[in-house]
Amino acid sequence: MLRTNVFMEINELENIEERSLDLRSELIFDPDNLELLKELGAILCFQKKIDDAIEVYKKALELEPENAEHLAYMGYLYYEKDDFENAIEYLNKALDMDPEDPFVYFLLGNSYSRIGRIVDAIRVYDLAIFLDFDIYDAHVEFAIKYERMGRYKRALKEYITAYEIDPRDDCVKEKIDYLEEKIKES
Repeated sequence: MLRTNVFMEINELENIEERSLDLRSELIFDPDNLELLKELGAILCFQKKIDDAIEVYKKALELEPENAEHLAYMGYLYYEKDDFENAIEYLNKALDMDPEDPFVYFLLGNSYSRIGRIVDAIRVYDLAIFLDFDIYDAHVEFAIKYERMGRYKRALKEYITAYEIDPRDDCVKEKIDYLEEKIKES
C-alpha cells in the first residue's frame, strides 16, 4: 500500500496548489478526515514541503496510532528528508504491525545503507527479496518519480543505483547520461 501512495500521480493534477488549498479548507470543517489528510500529505511531499507533510501525518497518527500505513508513510517522509534515524524508527514500527510489506523493507534497507549499517541493510533487503520484491524496479520507479518532480540529482542517484544492480539496461544508461548533462547545464 505504501508503494502505491509514494508513486501516486500527483503531478497529473491540473492545479496542485489549488487542490492543496481546497483540502486545507475541507479539513477546517472535517479535521479528522483521514482521506483528506493523506491526500494533502502526498501533495505536500510532492511539492517538497516535507516538514509540512510530516505535520499532516502526525495528525493522521494521532487519529490512528496503530496504523501501519501511516507509520510507513511517516518513515518514508523522514527518508525523503534524509533523516534516516527517524525513518528507521517509523519503518520498523510499521513492520511490527505489517511484516508483509516488501516496499517498507526496501526503504528500511535504503535507510540503513545510507547511515552505514550495511549488515542491517542486507538483512532487510533479503526479507524484501524473499517477499518477491524487485529492488531494481523500485530504484527505477523512484528515479522516474524524482525526475517528474524536477529533483534531477535524486533521480540520477536512483538511476545509478539501478544501473549498478543491472548494467544491461541501455535505457537506464541513457537516462544517466541525459540527467548528468541536464544537471551540468543548470
